[in-house]
Amino acid sequence: MFFKPFLASSLLLAYLLGINLASVANPRFQRFFYKPRTGMGIPQNSLGGTTRSAECKVNCVKVLVPTETIPLTTAERPSFFLFVPTMTEGKARFQLFDQQSEKIYQTNFNLTATGGIIQFNLPAEAPALEVDKTYQWRMVITDGGKRNEVIGFVRRVSLTEKPPSEPIKAAETYAQSGIWLDMFRSLADAKTPEAKSQIQELLKSIKFDAIATQPLLECCKP
Repeated sequence: MFFKPFLASSLLLAYLLGINLASVANPRFQRFFYKPRTGMGIPQNSLGGTTRSAECKVNCVKVLVPTETIPLTTAERPSFFLFVPTMTEGKARFQLFDQQSEKIYQTNFNLTATGGIIQFNLPAEAPALEVDKTYQWRMVITDGGKRNEVIGFVRRVSLTEKPPSEPIKAAETYAQSGIWLDMFRSLADAKTPEAKSQIQELLKSIKFDAIATQPLLECCKP
């Protein structure tokens, strides 16, 4: 049949030319770009909004945020996204610290899925983040005798305009306002091919090319 070879060659051509197949499938889909806010500062002794345990050399847990500034959110209890390599019995401890480095929340939970991108939502029992304040958080992930530790930062800000109710349009609003965490969560909530394609492009833009195609996993609840 002519159709199958033609389809295969078309897909190959799209790949070689770097064409976004989500845009081909949906002509109304337009890729957008993240514009970081200036003047937010970078935490001392860290690589932008995150640090990683020096113990880990390969198959490391990675916090999926840009490195040039503190990640922003408008949420009282934001979501954090991390890449977690495949584990057999992953367990996690999350800790949240205020601006005085006082621990204000801690929880433990099992990693019900690994080998991809996990989403950790700050639970309802955790204290609400205050606007214009920066917080530090730490997550320790163990798998048998192996230990990964990552440290991140988050700052809550206000948004003058109310984002659209449609997740991808909301994500674009957050992206234009430099609010990475809410942008990523809106795309994760959308669960569409367009949103998946957008996540891949955003991760590539912050040099997570090797992780960009990893699946979004249904995980985790304290």
